[in-house]
Amino acid sequence: MMARNVRSGTDNPGDDLYSCIVMPGRVERILGHAGHHREPDAAARPAGRKFLGGLTFKELAKRTWREGNEDNAFDHAAALAYYFMLAFFPLLIFLISLLGLMPSAQDRLLDYLTKATPPEAKDLLRDWTRSVANKTTGGLLSLSLLGSLWAASSGMAALMRTLNVAYEVEESRPWWKTRLVAIGLVLALTVFVIGGALLIIFGDALSAALAGKFGLGGVFTAVWPYVDYLIGLALLVVGIGMIYYFAPNAEQNWRRHAPGAVFAVCAMAIASFLFSIYLGYAPNFSATYGSLGAAIILMLWLYILGLAFFLGGEINSEIGKAAGRAVRQRENRSRLRRID
Repeated sequence: MMARNVRSGTDNPGDDLYSCIVMPGRVERILGHAGHHREPDAAARPAGRKFLGGLTFKELAKRTWREGNEDNAFDHAAALAYYFMLAFFPLLIFLISLLGLMPSAQDRLLDYLTKATPPEAKDLLRDWTRSVANKTTGGLLSLSLLGSLWAASSGMAALMRTLNVAYEVEESRPWWKTRLVAIGLVLALTVFVIGGALLIIFGDALSAALAGKFGLGGVFTAVWPYVDYLIGLALLVVGIGMIYYFAPNAEQNWRRHAPGAVFAVCAMAIASFLFSIYLGYAPNFSATYGSLGAAIILMLWLYILGLAFFLGGEINSEIGKAAGRAVRQRENRSRLRRID
């Protein structure tokens, strides 16, 4: 007769062996184990924390920080800064070419771009953008448009590879499919940018027309610039959420991307503001890097954006795990056909 296992309280001696196995921390978190302890399901948590998968902000911050360190978040942000730098100016060429028929839209794009970038990089971007805009012709639009789009999609492809690390999935899609997804995301973001520029251009006339038609008075016209700004932030959140949905090779749903997208937008805005304050008190970068000072500052700013993108993906991944909806990798259908 088999002796009863004292430690596990069962008749199966294998349970005692299982209880003695120490699983690697990363495997434990993926499988949901921590010895014999299991995290309570999201449904058992307070309903107010359902948006975060049942986690508190403190718990989510700890998990994200731990996973970010294990995934080398700062190294991936540095790699993204490099690829963003290579793709940033081709993307601007692509936008300027599309906005060539609307000079006022080009000016608005330049104004908002210089507001978002650090002060030391404004002159570099302003001079370069005006030079490209003056040289924009039908030939440039027809010959360089596809080349600029391809170069800009390289930065998006790098972001897709980085988000695969954050979501803990491997890239199994064929290279042509990942490139098409990258190009599609760049085109979608371009639509958002152009839509925002048109909203800015015609926003004042639209607000005046709405105020006159519905009798809202001058208060609505005065408040409209702030509404315009909020709409721009909402478009940015939707655009980043779209990247989180389509970029990684993972099966997901739309609702899971809101926390990471909101965090990424808020982190980009706050970090850019603090970085501008730092540059106001820090030594002049031109004294150290010479004529490359503005380019170095721009790359540091892109590094901050890359880190915000990566941490936003980590947040979405951790919320999915806590809610019992671990990220699943998309199956490669062509590979399945070869196996069959």
